[in-house]
Amino acid sequence: MPVPIYDIFDDIDLTPGLPAQGRDSGSWRRPIWEDDGDGGTIVAVWKAEPGVYSYPARPLEETFVVLEGEALCTLGDAEPVRIRPGSIVRVPLGSSVSLEVLSPFRKLATVVPKI
Repeated sequence: MPVPIYDIFDDIDLTPGLPAQGRDSGSWRRPIWEDDGDGGTIVAVWKAEPGVYSYPARPLEETFVVLEGEALCTLGDAEPVRIRPGSIVRVPLGSSVSLEVLSPFRKLATVVPKI
């Protein structure tokens, strides 16, 4: 059985993601791995054009690594923090998150549902 190897910068198998505020599109995602068990863990690449992407508090934890671009990241009521390639962000369980994407952006995320 061949070892699955993915190129994070391949724009294949992308599906539409959350649109930027005020637009009909703006982001795309590509699942890399999904847990077949009851856990529901997902590893995915997320790509976005400049714009604001806001997610409400959700019953999950997410950790992501910025691969490309810059954004202002706001977790809950905290002050925005500039993130860029190499930044690792942990979104705690039940925290809202907003990304103001400043330049074409790409991240690798692991999402773990906590239901």
